[in-house]
Amino acid sequence: MIQQLKHDVFYVIYNRKYRLLILLTILLTAGLTIYTAVNVTVEEDILLHSFENFRQFFWLLCAYLIADLLSTDYHSQTFKNIIPKSFNRNNYYLSKIMVATILGVFILVTHVITSWIVIGSVAAGIELNYFNFPYFFLGAVLSLFLFSALLSFVITLFGKETVTISTALGLVILQILVEGFDPAISAHFPTMYVVSLDNLVSESMLTALISIGSYIICTLLLFIGTIKIFHKQDLFI
Repeated sequence: MIQQLKHDVFYVIYNRKYRLLILLTILLTAGLTIYTAVNVTVEEDILLHSFENFRQFFWLLCAYLIADLLSTDYHSQTFKNIIPKSFNRNNYYLSKIMVATILGVFILVTHVITSWIVIGSVAAGIELNYFNFPYFFLGAVLSLFLFSALLSFVITLFGKETVTISTALGLVILQILVEGFDPAISAHFPTMYVVSLDNLVSESMLTALISIGSYIICTLLLFIGTIKIFHKQDLFI
């Protein structure tokens, strides 16, 4: 497991496109935060409005990075080099899902820190509110785990990079488009979960626990399904 984690972490660190995603996050955050500060009517909600403007970009970035990280060995046909180093094939996708989730959370942290710095520089002295951080990051972790597990299932089932990236971006865009139709349902969407989990807990702890439990169960089922398919595949042809 450690060997696979090290491989995936170093792949992310030394891959130029992931550094560009972080740079893009910083630039997008700075631009959206300044735009929000100029146009928002309630000064105390600058950071909240800034993230709401950034949230769709966050999920598009995460959809791409997760799909790319999961499909890299299919694209480059490097399973002959990777799989023999792992004692258990389960470790392969478990590592990918963990690294993808951590990278998604890192993008979120980058946005939060950048927005704080920008507002602190251009509008010092303003009292700033933000989300409840424990639920903010718990919502991000649960939704990123679920989305990573889902895309793991897709790439294992089809074995094609284009199908995985198309599915990832398509699902995110679809969720964004239908978020406003029924707020009670869309609050449980992965794209909304980072901001809606706090509200779910405040409104009904039972509903929140059922929602969290559903996320965990679905993630486990998708991971188990992925591993069952993965174990049956001949990856060395």
